[in-house]
Amino acid sequence: MSFPNKPVLLYAEDDMDDFESLVDALEQLTDKYQIVNAKNGTEVISMLQNDFAEHHPSVVILDLNMPLMDGKEVLAWMKSEEEFRHIPVMVFTTSSREEDVRMCQNHKCTFFRKPTLYRDLLHVAQIILDMSNGVTDEHKGVVHL
Repeated sequence: MSFPNKPVLLYAEDDMDDFESLVDALEQLTDKYQIVNAKNGTEVISMLQNDFAEHHPSVVILDLNMPLMDGKEVLAWMKSEEEFRHIPVMVFTTSSREEDVRMCQNHKCTFFRKPTLYRDLLHVAQIILDMSNGVTDEHKGVVHL
């Protein structure tokens, strides 16, 4: 898989409607990124180890509920791997379970519950872009339910 000279946002999402909604919101804000979809956690790991071996994605966005390997397993794997633990991660999910929030805080990632309003989705998209641009400290461990 080859990518143009644009920073890549890797979005692990098995629901294509959710994926397309975030892509639309991001594209409304900028065209300076390429958004790549992984349909499950095993695809994320394969892409990180193979397709992104030389140039890592600028942000990984994880849905928690996916087939084969869920977002929690991917997050734990990424944070255990020296090569990938520095990549900013946003958990973007329908879950508001306390243990999911705590897990995200423990791994110093950003947690957003998927919004129902488009203006809220645009806010999430802007935070993803900020994270991609290195403006991550203010978002690390942040929970938005």
